[in-house]
Amino acid sequence: MSAYRTMKTVQPYRAAVTSFSSATASSSISHHQQAGFEYDSGEYILSIASSHHDASAASNTCVASALSNKSIVIYDSKSGQAINRIEKAHDGPISQVTFFPCEYGLGGNAHQSSNHPPLLISASQDGTVKVFDLRTNSSSSAIATKMALPNEQALCVSLGYGGTLAAVGTSKARVSFLDLRYSSGINPTGAMMGSYVDAHTEEVTQVKFQSVSNASGQAKTVLATASEDGLLSVYDPSQPSEDAALLSTLNIGAPLRYIGFFGPNNEGICALTGNETMSVWHWDSAQKVSDVGGMGLRGLLSDAVSKSGFSADGSAVEYLVGCTWTNANCDQETQQSPSDSKALHLLAGNSEGDGYLFRMDADQITPLRHLKGGHRGCIRDFCWIDNGIGGQRLVTGGEDARLCEWDLSGTSSALLMPNNHKMGSGKVKQGKRDDTSKKKGKKKFGSPY
Repeated sequence: MSAYRTMKTVQPYRAAVTSFSSATASSSISHHQQAGFEYDSGEYILSIASSHHDASAASNTCVASALSNKSIVIYDSKSGQAINRIEKAHDGPISQVTFFPCEYGLGGNAHQSSNHPPLLISASQDGTVKVFDLRTNSSSSAIATKMALPNEQALCVSLGYGGTLAAVGTSKARVSFLDLRYSSGINPTGAMMGSYVDAHTEEVTQVKFQSVSNASGQAKTVLATASEDGLLSVYDPSQPSEDAALLSTLNIGAPLRYIGFFGPNNEGICALTGNETMSVWHWDSAQKVSDVGGMGLRGLLSDAVSKSGFSADGSAVEYLVGCTWTNANCDQETQQSPSDSKALHLLAGNSEGDGYLFRMDADQITPLRHLKGGHRGCIRDFCWIDNGIGGQRLVTGGEDARLCEWDLSGTSSALLMPNNHKMGSGKVKQGKRDDTSKKKGKKKFGSPY
């Protein structure tokens, strides 16, 4: 099932340290800390998001990172600088952040000079969903909506219909909808429109809006929801009731942690579970396409890594991060257009901070990239950003407080920035090129620390 080819190792193109250990404030900093380990006691990165999917050619991509100290830091991907920091964004851990589409706005109350996507939505275990207007200098939210039930936590959020509708998965097995429509002179209130209450019996861990097309090319928006109860449901939110909206229910059989649509018309959906398994489905017919190795998937992935020329003590792959339908830009010699070369990719990792990117085809697993030297702990989330030349780079966030940017093509080397940019406790560093270390004709890159 695995295709064994040479798996290339890449070092981070750039790395941002979102927070530092308080131990660095001490006058007695050990050699261990000076080597870069002072970051290991920094705040976890719980969720990251980029504006890549909505950014135009004239707009800079930015990345939002939600930290375990309940703050949100916004980075400009072009300069690598932190451009905004929202301290104490929530009173509880932040579950998820995501950007609004660029065309969405909140009226004329804020500055219009910035070409960054202006609005960010976040969900938190404190039971609130907040919208932040990044065009203002205020850290106060423009909209804050509290979940309806007592002690109900907001565990995930997704935006649909151009950002005018938010779906929120909660700890009370509900999917609630917030009205974010606006008209001239009237800003949205984020009022609760209603909830789906029958789909799940346990915490809703993932919600995802997606535009899909049928065989005749007709497009519509669907909403997928996933839960600890092992069920994945797909809805047509344009229907007037929950029963009428339900299109299909998939019994995954294990608590769900991540879902993602894939395919030319987004006709497929992949599901990752808390048992570190992956399955792919045709969601409209509720038919399973493959269980992708079942409980032995991590062994298959580790075997593929090993046969690609890497040896590891124990299992190379210990957990799954997420899957995405994209052109990963790994093979620059391919002359296909981005739309023609899209495929389903899986990001996995281990506790040492290594990441592994695989291409997941119907009949084989192909190891593509070994992400090394960026993280010193588990990778928690990832997103994609524009690379400025028509392609994209991968961004990963981890439990080691690091936000790492990866050039998967291997054609760009990291240039040392003249200064370490910082905003608040955020700092950006880049790696130096090290041409003195070579193996089999391939150049290695130095650690960004």
